[in-house]
Order: sequence, then structure tokens, then C-alpha cells
Amino acid sequence: MVESISATVRLNDGAEMPGFGFGCYKASGPELALAVREAVACGYRYIDTAAYYHNEDTVGEALRHSGLARETLFVLSKIWPTDFDEPVRALDRSLKLLGLDYLDGYLLHWPGLDSARRLRAFEQLLRRKEEGKIRVLGVSNFLEEQLSELRDVFGFWPAINQIEVHPLFSQAALCRFCARCGIQVVSWSPLGRGREMENPAVRGLAADLGKTPAQILLRWHLEKGLLPIPKSVHAERVRENAAVFDFRLTPEQVAVLDGIELPDCRGRMGPDPLSYPR
Repeated sequence: MVESISATVRLNDGAEMPGFGFGCYKASGPELALAVREAVACGYRYIDTAAYYHNEDTVGEALRHSGLARETLFVLSKIWPTDFDEPVRALDRSLKLLGLDYLDGYLLHWPGLDSARRLRAFEQLLRRKEEGKIRVLGVSNFLEEQLSELRDVFGFWPAINQIEVHPLFSQAALCRFCARCGIQVVSWSPLGRGREMENPAVRGLAADLGKTPAQILLRWHLEKGLLPIPKSVHAERVRENAAVFDFRLTPEQVAVLDGIELPDCRGRMGPDPLSYPR
């Protein structure tokens, strides 16, 4: 378990990455640039973006102005399924927009509905990894059977699976499967878009521990060995989200969060990987 924002986790391919990240979903322009620079100033070293977010250029510019050496950063992007037929071109486009010579992490953003296309894309990207253009190759929103397909074809498990995880949608079985296979789960939407923060149990723990509801939820991810990537464009929230390494949750408190519910609230907020994107 990581104990500081700068601590790293070792992946199944031998690489290391920071155990806490900054998400850039649905953010753009000067607002995002300032948020990225604030995140770096707070100690975040893993910055998570994607071609689909249409903000790689802004992220790259903000990182160049951060004053940090390239090798101290872990920059991750993702390829959308519509680009699976030309993954090398998609990767090169992301590198150009980010202004980088290589990516620390590159993920298939969704499995898509065509097994053959995603397998071909993964194979071509493996070659780019061998050439040094990608340090860590992984996937996002893959289910157990899709992960197993990669293992059957290529002989190894992907290093990362970035999936929707929060207490109302814990994906416990998938997370256990990934843990058994040595696949690092990265949690997108780790705060459940704010829904869980209104839960009385969350608010009660926050009051007892002198923390905010968001900090309680992010600590829940860390206690479970997950790697959360909270996103905010507000400087005070960026700093708040980073301040989760000076306390712990007991197993009993984790269990309380495991069991929270909200009335009339479905768990999954994102699409179903078995039917999206069409």
C-alpha cells in the first residue's frame, strides 16, 4: 500500500508507477492547465489523460511549464476503439499533442465489440513498447473474460486495468481477479461523481477522523490496494484530494464503506463494457 503521494507501485511487467494519480476527464483549456500545474505542485506525478478527452495538448503544455524533469513524471493516455485499426498512428498523434517522445502508460480505452480488432491493436502496440515508445501497456474497462483473452493470446496479463470503482460500484469480483493476476486496478471516478459523499456513514467517518468525505472515499481505495485518479479543476480540491496519506481506515471502517447504499441509485455510472462503444 502506498503511504505517500510520491510512493510507487511495482507492476507485473517490472515497471513502477506512482500509486496515486490526477485525472483529466472532461476538463480543458486554461482551467485544466492551471489544475495540472497545481496537481504537480502538490506532488502528483501520475497524470492521466486520453485521446477521447481532447485535452492532450493542454496537458502536455502544462507539464512542460511545470519545471519538472520528464523522467519524474508518469504520463498516461489511451486509444479509443475507433482507432484500433491504426493504433500506431493514434499513438503518434497522442505523442505529438503531448509533446513527448514516449508515454509512460498507454491503454486500450475500452475493449470495443470486436475481439479481433482489439487483439491486433494490442499486438501492434506491443511492438511500439519494444521500441521504447510505451513504457507500460495496459487496458481500461476490460472484464474478466476480455483480460483472459489477452492472456491466452499473448501469454501474459496486462499491467493495468483502469475501471470504474467507488463504494456504490466496487466491482469486488473483478478487483479480486485482477489482484490474483497481478493486474493493477486504477480507479476512475473514485468519488462516484460526488454521490457517496452525501452518505451518512461517509460523513460520519469524516467527522470522526477530521477529514472530508472525499478524503475518506479516496482512502478507501488505497486501503484496498487500488490506485485512484481523482479529478478536479479547483485548486483547493486538488490539494484536498492529495491529503490522504496522514491517516488510515480500520478494516471495520472499510467494511462500513463497502456496505453503503443510496436510495434509487444504480451502481454503475459509466457504460457497460459488453455493449460500448458501438
